[in-house]
Amino acid sequence: MMAIGDSFNGTIILSRVDVIENEKYGNILTRHQGRANVVFCDGHVESPTLQFLFQDTSDAALSRWNRDHQPHREKLSP
Repeated sequence: MMAIGDSFNGTIILSRVDVIENEKYGNILTRHQGRANVVFCDGHVESPTLQFLFQDTSDAALSRWNRDHQPHREKLSP
C-alpha cells in the first residue's frame, strides 16, 4: 500500500483522481518525466507513471491503493 507520494495540489492527501483533473495544478505530465515518486508502507520506493497510478484499472494498479492488496473495483467511479 502507498504511504506517501508526490503532491500536485500542495496538500498531504494522495487520492486516485484522473490525470486530467490534476493538470489544473500545472503540467504534471512533465514533472519527473510523467512519473510520481511513491513510498510504500513496507519501505520500498517506486516511480510509476501517472497513467498507471491514476488511470489504469488493472488489478496490479488498483491493489496499490488498498492495505489488503485487493483491487476493490467496487470503489471505482461508475
